[in-house]
Amino acid sequence: MLKPFTAFALVGLSAGAAIAADPSQITGYGLTQDGSTLMMFTDLNAPDGAEMLSLMGGDVDAIAYRPVTGELIGFSKEGKIYAIDTTTGALTDLNARSNADVVMDEEAAVALDFNNAIDAMRAVSTGGANVVYFPTDFGDEKANAVKRFTDLAYAEGDENEGATPHIFANAYTNAIDGEKQAETFQYVLDSDLDILASLANNQGTLSTVAPLMIEGEPLDISAAGGFDIVSVEAGDNTAVALLTLEGEETAGLYTIDLKNGAVEMLGDTAVSGFTGFAAMAE
Repeated sequence: MLKPFTAFALVGLSAGAAIAADPSQITGYGLTQDGSTLMMFTDLNAPDGAEMLSLMGGDVDAIAYRPVTGELIGFSKEGKIYAIDTTTGALTDLNARSNADVVMDEEAAVALDFNNAIDAMRAVSTGGANVVYFPTDFGDEKANAVKRFTDLAYAEGDENEGATPHIFANAYTNAIDGEKQAETFQYVLDSDLDILASLANNQGTLSTVAPLMIEGEPLDISAAGGFDIVSVEAGDNTAVALLTLEGEETAGLYTIDLKNGAVEMLGDTAVSGFTGFAAMAE
């Protein structure tokens, strides 16, 4: 079923970068109000018209879309995993097994997404944590377990070698609905360096891709928001980010070119305090 790679190593470092999906046909979920509320964006071109849904039954610090099943999954800094009912807001604790080493700093922002090559979920944080959740049907002894791997660091020889990572958002390419993919590639956003980077493996190795730029000017982003990549088919990847620019009172939705870090605004949400973002094609 699974290839014999080290647990949750990236498979096939092949990065697709096309902006292919129509944002009006992407459904997005923003986590806000200290993780108690979902904002549901049914048209990313008009984010100020989003609906609110209260979450019930637990505490969630980050969210991710699981392509294989179509579920929205929640993660808490204590290492708990929840299935989220996007109709009622009910949280179901999946009773994942974890150790004390997966607990994240209370002040850290958490990023979350599924690797659609092996159907497991990576959580990273502004504090450098590097954690993986293996779903209940993973297929071996890691099933329904949360495990910690090597903390994040920029690669030797990278232009940001030695800088302290401040990763608040991550996303994988080839998030095709209903099926695994042979290849995937993980991107992250660093809110201190204001860059797009990649995260290659369980060793926590980060590599700089490009500075985040809008209309040729560098962005200054905060750690309030999230990031996801929507894939209609393999190799066609639309990167969408929920970002709060430093000095701005509310967050906006943006697309990001995965080749060069160019950012384009879709619209303002008129809301602040986001701690996560997940998206899927309709």
